Amino acid sequence: MARDAIVPSSSPAEVGWLSRESTKRFILLGLEVVFFLVLIIAIEALVTRANTRFDLTPEKKYSLSEMTSQALHALNKPVQATVFYRRGEREKHGELLDLMTQESSFFSYQLFDLDRAPGLAQRYGVTAYGTTVVETEDNRLTLPLADEERLLNALLRVVQSEKTLYFLVGHGENDPVEPEERSGYGVLRKVLETENYRVRPLPLLTVRKIPSDASLIIVAGPKGELSPGELDAMTTYLQAGGHIIFMLDPYTVPALSGYLSQFGFKMEETVVVDDQNQVAGGEPLMPMIANFSKEVFPRQPRGEPMLPVVQPVRVQEGGKAQAFAFSSDTSWIVKSKERAERNELAFKSGEDERGPFPVAAVATVGEGEKAGKVVVLGDSDFVNNFYVRVPGNVDFFMNTVSWIVGRQELVALGRTPNAPVSKRGSTPKQSLYMTAGQSRLFFWVMVVLEPVAVFLLGMAVFARRRQKG
Repeated sequence: MARDAIVPSSSPAEVGWLSRESTKRFILLGLEVVFFLVLIIAIEALVTRANTRFDLTPEKKYSLSEMTSQALHALNKPVQATVFYRRGEREKHGELLDLMTQESSFFSYQLFDLDRAPGLAQRYGVTAYGTTVVETEDNRLTLPLADEERLLNALLRVVQSEKTLYFLVGHGENDPVEPEERSGYGVLRKVLETENYRVRPLPLLTVRKIPSDASLIIVAGPKGELSPGELDAMTTYLQAGGHIIFMLDPYTVPALSGYLSQFGFKMEETVVVDDQNQVAGGEPLMPMIANFSKEVFPRQPRGEPMLPVVQPVRVQEGGKAQAFAFSSDTSWIVKSKERAERNELAFKSGEDERGPFPVAAVATVGEGEKAGKVVVLGDSDFVNNFYVRVPGNVDFFMNTVSWIVGRQELVALGRTPNAPVSKRGSTPKQSLYMTAGQSRLFFWVMVVLEPVAVFLLGMAVFARRRQKG
């Protein structure tokens, strides 16, 4: 007769330990910790794979500027940067270059310790620590230092030919070398040079001929009339496929305005006034421009340009000129010069005219690929060393230049916003500018509605507590 198997049973002490409430809580806590760690590891793996990073520094110190990012996105051929670093400084150079490689598959880099790669350094002609060589298959540029601004400039220079811009001088124009805050274009010149433009003066009255390497002529706010010989030289240059930007202030050069009529422009001795779309606290003679023709100007500036004391730039019906920037519907023009000089800017029915009005226009001279372009802007002060800091002003000018000379990849770069620290010395510092409507909205929200909301919330809490006793 078989005996029944004896099955050992758990001791009461063991069963009691497993059934304790504290043990169950400990096990649950352990499982929660494990699940939390698994979740963190999974999120880290996803973020690493997506290469997502957040730059919370006010100056965006660990991010590329939008201008650099867009220039990298526009690359259509391989570009390589080779850095010869000092021992112990590899990470300092690699951080910026890593950011650039993430923006474009056409950009790559390599790092070499100068002391350990003497043969390669000799082939590149490098003898100093920190030297960077930026090259394509058929072009090479050597930089003594490699910050973002210099790398951007080198990038533009190796992938495209340098353009030469001539600023007309001899008639009281704004000087691109002048550092004086109100009249100089010194800041604008630095921005132009950063984007691989060579800036040169043009004393046309003396040389009598426009240089053959001129990609663009800029006539920036002349105070005196141009001579017949200078105008003839410009006409010849345009007919040969050249490009000119005329930036004309109101009431200054009527004869030059008459010269532009042959290209389809219809200039007037008036000024644009806008008391709604203007800088808060500013004069109505400082309208902000927010409307652009996409047919002529494919991408508008990232900010709203502000043109101080601007004249309308009308175009003749059926002519070759076409407007591409306009004032707002709330603007008007003061047709009386005497009233404008006395600052009597209120709209006068029967004499003044309601907007919007064109403030910039372009005309084509000739046909085909070698056709020249004439652009007329109704103001020249908006990019001087003072007003160039307004968000949108430098973009408006630089986008116009890039569009005329055929650098479509540089249009609407957003040059002034989020400029990194390395660019603060050459790009305008940013200030907060609000329109009159934005200023009123800010007042009502921050000064009236927010305090009232806090007061009402406090009264509701007080009443509820009092009701409960």
